[in-house]
Amino acid sequence: MSYGYRKVRQMKRLLQQRRRALRALPSLEEVVRGSVVERELRCGKAGCRCARGQLHAAVYLSVTFAGGRTEQISLPADLVPLARRWVANYQAWWKTVERISAINRKLLRARRSKAPP
Repeated sequence: MSYGYRKVRQMKRLLQQRRRALRALPSLEEVVRGSVVERELRCGKAGCRCARGQLHAAVYLSVTFAGGRTEQISLPADLVPLARRWVANYQAWWKTVERISAINRKLLRARRSKAPP
């Protein structure tokens, strides 16, 4: 098998891997960067159950921006699964971008011509 043939096969394999990675992605319309955070809180009312140790459960979508600013969105129970799915979708996109970037680096290496002696 010649070197050129192996190089062509390698490039075809890399292109197929890239296409498969793209096809597996969730909808870009359903992504959000952040973390779903569960916390237990005290409300501060003297007669409340949380004053006796039974804390209130709270769930947030937390996003940190450049410069350290954090945004938290309180999530009602019915939106928690949706927020978790959107965060997972974002992570899948990010992971795929990294994978495709690695494939593209290999493609660039395979496509560059040999420098003359």
